Amino acid sequence: MKSLLVYPEFPDTYWSFRHALSFEGKRSAFPPLGLLTISAMLPDAWERRLVDMNVQPLKAADIEWADVVFCSACLCRRIHCGASSGYAKRRGSELSSEARM
Repeated sequence: MKSLLVYPEFPDTYWSFRHALSFEGKRSAFPPLGLLTISAMLPDAWERRLVDMNVQPLKAADIEWADVVFCSACLCRRIHCGASSGYAKRRGSELSSEARM
């Protein structure tokens, strides 16, 4: 089974630190720890791919590759998580949402 773990983009707010990240040479302030934990609980035989949308865009090829898509987000990223899940559904992938809304 091929599992895609999607971490939606953090909105451009004070708390995203988007403008301060360049001073530190970073592209993202928050690692996708929840998705990494879920990944560790998946069966060893499953293939995994993580897409942090704060660092790289989600591509059609990523969705087409996956059998199941996990999306994790907090309330402020619900729009990006919803867009990702709709995209996956249109592509025919099974979707598991761990969004905390």
